[in-house]
Amino acid sequence: MIRAEDHRLISGKGKFTANIKPSETLVVKFLRTTIARGYIRSINASDAKKLPGVIRIFTADDMASDGILNMLDTAKPVRDDGGVIIKSSRPILSSNEIRHLGEPIAIVIAKTSDEANDAVEAITIDYDHSDNAYLINGKKNGLPVWPQARDNYASYNRVGDIGRVKKAEEKSAHLITLPIHISRITAVAMEPRIAMCSTNSRGKSIFTTSTQNPFALRAEIMQTFSIEKTDIQVIAPDVGGSFGMKGTLYREDAAVIWASRKLGSTLCWSANRSEAFLSDEHARAMHGQARLGLDSSGNFMSFSVSLDVDIGAYISKRSFSMLNNLGGIAGLYVIPAIAAELRFSYSNTMPISPYRGAGRPEATLMIESAIDEAARVIGMDRAKLRARNLIRPEMLPYQTNLMFNYDSGDFPAILEEALQLSDYHNFKKRRAASIKNGRIRGIGIATHIEVAGGPFGMKIKEVARLRISKKGDITIAPGSMSVGQGLETSFPDIVAGELNIDANRIRYFQGDTDYLPSGRGSGGSAATITGGSAIINATGMLLQTGREIAADVLKCNMSDIKYDSGNFYKKNVPENMLGWSDIAQYSNHPDGLDIIGEFTPSAPTYPNGCHICEVEIDTTTGKCFILDYVAVEDVGTALYPALIEGQILGGIVQGISQALGESLIYDETGQLSTGSFMDYQMPIASDFPNFRIKTHPIKTKINPLGAKGVGESGTVGALAATLSAIQHALNSVGANTVQMPATPHRIWQKLKQIK
Repeated sequence: MIRAEDHRLISGKGKFTANIKPSETLVVKFLRTTIARGYIRSINASDAKKLPGVIRIFTADDMASDGILNMLDTAKPVRDDGGVIIKSSRPILSSNEIRHLGEPIAIVIAKTSDEANDAVEAITIDYDHSDNAYLINGKKNGLPVWPQARDNYASYNRVGDIGRVKKAEEKSAHLITLPIHISRITAVAMEPRIAMCSTNSRGKSIFTTSTQNPFALRAEIMQTFSIEKTDIQVIAPDVGGSFGMKGTLYREDAAVIWASRKLGSTLCWSANRSEAFLSDEHARAMHGQARLGLDSSGNFMSFSVSLDVDIGAYISKRSFSMLNNLGGIAGLYVIPAIAAELRFSYSNTMPISPYRGAGRPEATLMIESAIDEAARVIGMDRAKLRARNLIRPEMLPYQTNLMFNYDSGDFPAILEEALQLSDYHNFKKRRAASIKNGRIRGIGIATHIEVAGGPFGMKIKEVARLRISKKGDITIAPGSMSVGQGLETSFPDIVAGELNIDANRIRYFQGDTDYLPSGRGSGGSAATITGGSAIINATGMLLQTGREIAADVLKCNMSDIKYDSGNFYKKNVPENMLGWSDIAQYSNHPDGLDIIGEFTPSAPTYPNGCHICEVEIDTTTGKCFILDYVAVEDVGTALYPALIEGQILGGIVQGISQALGESLIYDETGQLSTGSFMDYQMPIASDFPNFRIKTHPIKTKINPLGAKGVGESGTVGALAATLSAIQHALNSVGANTVQMPATPHRIWQKLKQIK
């Protein structure tokens, strides 16, 4: 399959926000805090306002005069421990207290980028940061970020049956306890965030931005500024990477929209890479402990986790991705008792949000790491221990003891297929060869489960608009957003298949909130599941309408109307055909046929699979080489193999990259030590082997396509599989577990500690 969008994207003909910026657009730059904690005594912009090209400079006081202060409060924290819940309001522009590095203080509007930068540098700020008790990485002597929260917890959640877990642990023959550390990272989108807004004389604002969910963005804008749907249009053209990070209204977005409405001008802000490291929402960032109980035969009896999630300085609904996907800690296994305790803690750092997998990679890492450690302690092969405890096909549908209810799958078959494909059982021979060459070798296993089409526990409607003009032109516009998944290829193909016509006849259009009543956007591996199903329903409605019109024109009953390859005709009279252009003209609608199909999933789907990673480590440098990688995935009906492989491969690379190097590190004063590509480790193509990816499709009945979702599966399995392989290599020479990310230096240190 050739992706329809590839040629224009790789030949520089993509239409990103920066490509469609009008020539008269004014430039926006932000003055940001240079400290991570303290107070602003005063802001002096008098000299900056006099500089050439400067149009306006706004601060929080200017916005306050219009009654605009804070971002929309979307958080719903709880305190299952009975603690105090506080409201952590996030200002659009900070005017007083500073809670993390890089908070926006002032918005500068100028004619050119250089003039705006000069003005930002000319603004002076008098800080009070005598209180330097920064709270970074749970520092015990740091003062609470919000004084009202004396224990510094934003939310405290208990899930599952902890009493049952404790009883099971008392009866366990083996109780495995291991630490969990998952590093703080960022999405590093190829296209940094950008926000462009124009406001016309009638007060309607058109906000163009790189986002994965324009409809959710519109809703946040409406609530933030108390405006009507007719006052705001959100447009999302091509998007150069998102992965969850571009799924919300940011402070910069809100400031640009407010300033555009204030001035009636077209404004544009775009982040450079250093600014993106500071101001993009971060992800993951948690540590804690996992406990796995087993009986004397190696059967799982209980599993529990206790986690501290570092949410940064402010909380929102996007802080809870670990909680929403916590069911993944059950894995693919029969575990009679499961429970979790999550403490969402503030720190003087950038807030977190979902990132590819959004809790599922973390959950998989917890259970799979515990199984690896259990196999080591009890002396059982890791694959055998997993196989012993897998949920068998005849047990499905299967309600786990923590949230998820798996509808379909064959987990033992997928594990066995991955073992055979990776030649797992002959690993010892390959390890011996590595030892002869002075290196150590490890092989890692991770089975995984993810929940798709969610969020879990929510049924969200998706829509798709299908239009046929009187010329017979066909346009499909989904509420889903393509941000790299290939929807521009797959969705027209779904329409073409349903209508039995050439896909080249179908135009794809997305990302305009004035064109559709609503939309789910992109996220949660849901695009094909919900968007594709909405398209099928829309084509069904279109065919029904076509038959009704054809029956009326041809003077016969609908049951006598036949359809084939874009034409309607009366049974036994094939020479008298009506094409789609004819149907549109006979429809009595001025613009032709216009259908909106909908689909609301009755339940989530559960893509699953098994990843096996093989590594070799140079003991003199600690450098880790990925030698082989196998992934066997059940994504339900495998509709587009090339797109599936691309999505899984991209996800695997992101998981491996976090395992090996990606990490955002703040120093003890809240400064970002890894704020550029000089310090934040990103992979290159030569770091990876030729991946071997195979699907093991088992259809779901949750949607008409039988698809389970694929966008995040690669990352969900890769983080655990890669670290499993590294730990296996280190364990072979008696080295201790290395903390994520497993950089060469950290691995080298562990090897040097061997006695």
